Amino acid sequence: MRQSRSLSGHTKNQQSSTTWDDAVTQALSSRDPDWFDANLGIWMHDYYGIDRTFVLDDADRSIYAMLDGQRADPAAYFTQASVVEPAVAELRQRRRQAAAAEDAPTAIRQYVLLENRPAVVSVAAIVSDTGTIAQPLAKEPAHVAVKFLDGGFLTKLNRDFLIDDARFSWTNGFGRHEAAFPLTSDGGAVGYLVWSVQQPGTKILDQMTPILRLAAAGILLLAGGLLLWIHQTTRRLAASQEQIEYMAHHDMLTGLANRFSFQTQLDERMREFKHTKRGFAVLYLDLDEFKAVNDTLGHQAGDEVIRQVGLRLLALVQEDDMVARLGGDEFAVLRNHVRDRIEIEGLSRGIIETIRTPFKVEHQEVFIGVSIGVAIASTELPMQLDLVRRADVALYRVKNSGRNGYLIFGEWGLDLDRNETYSEASQGLL
Repeated sequence: MRQSRSLSGHTKNQQSSTTWDDAVTQALSSRDPDWFDANLGIWMHDYYGIDRTFVLDDADRSIYAMLDGQRADPAAYFTQASVVEPAVAELRQRRRQAAAAEDAPTAIRQYVLLENRPAVVSVAAIVSDTGTIAQPLAKEPAHVAVKFLDGGFLTKLNRDFLIDDARFSWTNGFGRHEAAFPLTSDGGAVGYLVWSVQQPGTKILDQMTPILRLAAAGILLLAGGLLLWIHQTTRRLAASQEQIEYMAHHDMLTGLANRFSFQTQLDERMREFKHTKRGFAVLYLDLDEFKAVNDTLGHQAGDEVIRQVGLRLLALVQEDDMVARLGGDEFAVLRNHVRDRIEIEGLSRGIIETIRTPFKVEHQEVFIGVSIGVAIASTELPMQLDLVRRADVALYRVKNSGRNGYLIFGEWGLDLDRNETYSEASQGLL
């Protein structure tokens, strides 16, 4: 079910950031609030729409809190603890009962009522991705992520999954043409997500039945005209459905795949990788100096540059690759089949060179650059980490190291002294 996948993605996004050596180190010793903001708190609110996050130490004491996109006093956890602690306790119990550490679940998800609002609480153990940091089983630090299931969440369901009139109901009483998804916990049903089932054919039939009965009295010409109108209406509905489907999967400005299509294709590639071990790569692109184009030439010129960037990227990739616009001046490339690292370095350099070539906009030459973060799926990398997270971290490092270059996330993560790979552009040689 689409609603269930949306909620399970909440936990998956959380695990991509909590299965990480750096997260373990911060939770056990460093406890840098700025680091938590950028990786487990405010960043998760801005990127994934998480409403509340808390980091607990191995004794379930709160060491960090984020409420509605703002860092809060860790003591704020205690106003939520009565609702959240049962989920934390259940995760620890399940990990203690596991036959071996590799069999122990790393996260659980529960539906609760928090501040008299429906919410999903996801608790994840903060564990090492390399296995080099030893931790007693069921005594690891924990990350708590809370997402409310009303307000903005329902609006997002309506937009992302093209469903009608999504709402929350305390009871299972709903209408004839409505469907519901139960939100259950150990104590029973918390409530229900309810939405209207699309039935365009039934609606048309209900509207037309009285008219058809009158036509059956002998006005055959009118009946023929009505049948023709129904046929044309059905064709228009089909055309509208195709347009809606296209809009749901494509960026309207460039015609490229959108973020939803990119994530769907990436999930498919990751499932395929588990069986075939055939490498693929994710490239995250962020245009440099693009804001200056909008500020000096206006948004219409900026839109033209974005369209031209999309065309140039399509000309560089292979037929079965995907180029997507994620929003604003952010793009992504999914390279389906990767033979070796040299291939990705060549693609990254090619993108940098083609974006550096001036753009013609309103009889003027416009100069911009591009920063690229890359993550490559291979048998040497632990697949439980989210490739998008790796590419995003690599892009962040490029932007902070002078821009107009690329960086490939190394086998053991990003480390200036050991395994970091900078392009010539990152070192300022291009």
